[in-house]
Amino acid sequence: MEQRFDISKLIPEGYKAMYALHTYVQGAGLDLGLLELVRLRVSKTNGCGFCVAMHIPLARKYGVTEHQIHLVSTWKESPVFSARERAALAWADAVTALGGQEVPDKVYEQVKAEFTPEEIANLTLCIGEINTWNRLMIASRTPPAL
Repeated sequence: MEQRFDISKLIPEGYKAMYALHTYVQGAGLDLGLLELVRLRVSKTNGCGFCVAMHIPLARKYGVTEHQIHLVSTWKESPVFSARERAALAWADAVTALGGQEVPDKVYEQVKAEFTPEEIANLTLCIGEINTWNRLMIASRTPPAL
């Protein structure tokens, strides 16, 4: 598979804006391991090889266990996730899929039980950020770094 384009070279200001969003999310106060778990889940859901390959080592770096990394695709059936992680993963799934053009109240109630309103807003921004990165990397056919 040949890469179609490189956004960092073609539109460096757009790339810098995306990276600035990433920098904000990283510093917003949420656990970095939780953010990497969410990024990994969303990237697997969207089928973004570049982002999956990037976020596995970052997840390890920030304390996500090997079991969690391997089982994130089946998190609903896996006992290795805390209630907070489950709420974040459910929120990530709902915000990514947007089935019926809304996020279900049941999922919102689950995330609201584990996160403050500010944390929910920042978590949602993280989910939006990784969805955009996934779409950019998939559309540009950017291969995973080896």
